[in-house]
Amino acid sequence: LSAYGSLKGVISSFQSAIAALNTQSKFKAYTATPSDSTVLTASASSIATAGSYAITVGQLAQAQTLLTSAKTTTTAAIAAAGTSTTLTFQFGTISGGSLTNGVYSSSTFTQDAAQATGTVTITDANNSLQGIRDSINAANIGVTASIVNNGNATTPYNLVLTSKSTGLASSMKITVGGGADAGITSLLAYDPAATQNLTQSAVAQNATLTVNGVSISSASNAVTGAVTGTTLNLIKVGSSNLSVAHDAA
Repeated sequence: LSAYGSLKGVISSFQSAIAALNTQSKFKAYTATPSDSTVLTASASSIATAGSYAITVGQLAQAQTLLTSAKTTTTAAIAAAGTSTTLTFQFGTISGGSLTNGVYSSSTFTQDAAQATGTVTITDANNSLQGIRDSINAANIGVTASIVNNGNATTPYNLVLTSKSTGLASSMKITVGGGADAGITSLLAYDPAATQNLTQSAVAQNATLTVNGVSISSASNAVTGAVTGTTLNLIKVGSSNLSVAHDAA
C-alpha cells in the first residue's frame, strides 16, 4: 500500500507537469532578447517572427509640460470673489513657426478629434494654486497638475501642467471662458497659435527609431507593429540588436 501510494503521487506530479503541454500556445511561445536592455526591453507574442533586428532609438516619446508664472503663495485667491471661470483643455498638434525659450511664434494648433476635450470650473471654492491643482487632477481630463517651489524668495510657486499622454498630438490648448476672470486668464490662458500665458518647459514629441534601417515614429515609448508580434519598450537613446526566437523552455 505504501509503494502504491508513492507511485500514485509520482504519477500525479507527472500529470500536472505535462498538463500545460495540452495548450497549443505553449508551442507558439517566443522570446525577445535585446543585446542592450538599458536601451530597450521587448516582449513577443505567439504571432512573432523569429529573426534578428538592428534597432536604433533616436529620441523618446515625451509629454508636453507647461509652467505658469510664479506666485507668492499657494493659497491666496487668484480670481475676483464671486466669479466663476471655466477652463477648457484641448489636445492636438503644434506645427510650423518657431519655438524660442518655451514660446511659439507663427505656429498653428490642430486639435486631435480622437482626444476628448475636458473642462474645469474655478469658483471661490478652488480659487488658488492649490485649488486649481486639485480640481484639475480630480477632473481626470488627461492633465496632471502639480506645484513646484522654484527657490525664489519672493515668488517661489509655479503651477505645472503635464499632459498624461506622450506624443506630438497631445500638446495642450487652454481656453478661459465663463466669467473669464482676468487673474485666471493671465495665469492659465494658453494658445500655441496666439496668446501664451504659460511657458512650455517640455515639448510634446514622438519616439523615433529605426528597425533594420526603416524609420519609425511612435506616439508612445511602447512601440507595437515595428517588429511583427513584438512590443518594444524604449528606455533611452541608443542602439541594440534584438533576437526573436522560439521559446524552447
